[in-house]
Amino acid sequence: MTNRCKVGTTDCSSQELNRELSDVLIAISVVSRRIADRISIVGGREKLNTEGGCPNGKDKRIVHAR
Repeated sequence: MTNRCKVGTTDCSSQELNRELSDVLIAISVVSRRIADRISIVGGREKLNTEGGCPNGKDKRIVHAR
């Protein structure tokens, strides 16, 4: 594989580029995992809101003051 570097940058070796690529992929993986965990938590909350015959509070009694 041929490495291409920007003009005016320091000499970059294949090992340096591989390390940087590895670091970027790890960071993407960490962020993806956090997003997946948050989606899972939100999905669990929505499931709780629709169970028990009380979807989002629609079955609650309304009391009017006289």
